[in-house]
Amino acid sequence: MTAQIKKLLRSRDKRLKLVFVLGMAGILLILISDILPKKSAADETPSEQLTLDETELYKQDIERQLTEVISHVSGAGRTRVMISVTGTKEYVYAEKSDLDRRTEGTGESYRSQGEIVLADGGGEKQPVLRKISAPQIGGVAVICEGASDPQVRERVMNVVSAVLGLPPGRISVQPSA
Repeated sequence: MTAQIKKLLRSRDKRLKLVFVLGMAGILLILISDILPKKSAADETPSEQLTLDETELYKQDIERQLTEVISHVSGAGRTRVMISVTGTKEYVYAEKSDLDRRTEGTGESYRSQGEIVLADGGGEKQPVLRKISAPQIGGVAVICEGASDPQVRERVMNVVSAVLGLPPGRISVQPSA
């Protein structure tokens, strides 16, 4: 085999040498790619996973704060809180829009076209962020020792409603077992 390779390299046919060298380079690249460490799926953080983690952190933070506040309500005792959220964090970018109005015969038609506004930020264009909306809180479940007393239950319900701006129908306060 090595004798054939030496004979090939001594030959005067340049195309044959080129094909051989390119083939060897390809084999070398394949070997190198097997040696180098690969990125696993766990190393990569897709934006969807990041958003879900942010939402979970948001939920946990609200639950912790509510637990802290409710535990200070007279008669509430030990408290556990669980909230449910709908959606995820939403980014709203600034847009410039053009509105065309056309009148044809007896009818009118409108056409709107929007374009995201970009601003220079450190040498590259970045979209202009107008606002960030937090996930919406769908409901709250509160379990506390004193919830068997109707007055405590009402006070806890009022605290949760005031803090989160939720109607009482989306708040459940129950005594612990």
